[in-house]
Amino acid sequence: MPKSTFFNLPDEKRRKIEAAATEEFSKHSYQSSSINRIVTASDIPKGSLYQYFENKKDLYMHIISIIAEIKLEYMGPLLLNPQNLDLFTLIRELFRSGIEFGMANPKYLEIGNRLMRDKSSDIYKELLHDNRGKSDDIFKVLLKEAAARGEVREDLDIDLAAYLLTSLNSTVMDYFIMRNGNEGYTIDILKEVDKLISFIRYGIAERRDVT
Repeated sequence: MPKSTFFNLPDEKRRKIEAAATEEFSKHSYQSSSINRIVTASDIPKGSLYQYFENKKDLYMHIISIIAEIKLEYMGPLLLNPQNLDLFTLIRELFRSGIEFGMANPKYLEIGNRLMRDKSSDIYKELLHDNRGKSDDIFKVLLKEAAARGEVREDLDIDLAAYLLTSLNSTVMDYFIMRNGNEGYTIDILKEVDKLISFIRYGIAERRDVT
């Protein structure tokens, strides 16, 4: 995370550095991104940047934290009042809020896309490790509440289901981008989400009326 000297900067200067870093990380992968280009765009000496951040990774993680914070603002109202919707509608609306976040913040979206394209990188593995548990915990709460309302099977393994929902959350986005490309990132992703939710609700077995 940033050093205290960064937070002591005037707001305008701090925002300029964050904007330059966001621009750089949206145009280049983490590995190929350049501190030199960031300091040039920020109009600060290179040495100054290291007074604010330990290294490039520290700066990158700061931008990721900003993205997560803004995305949470989109999802917050749903997570604060999850009882207002059944589980499957809630999952769909959480996807919708994430999609709307991406459409409203294309540079943040592209940073995420670049990260997802390089799943073998150490930075991806670290972020996955750090955030997987948080997502699992959210889904565990939602699943337990759904179980109490009788919306899911009584014998459901909550821990396993939460783990799978976290995995499917990113997989459906991968699938859409694979089929449509980054230029196709639109609210139409919900069509794929609806297929996913149907899969979660009904599985893959043939449904037959039981007489």
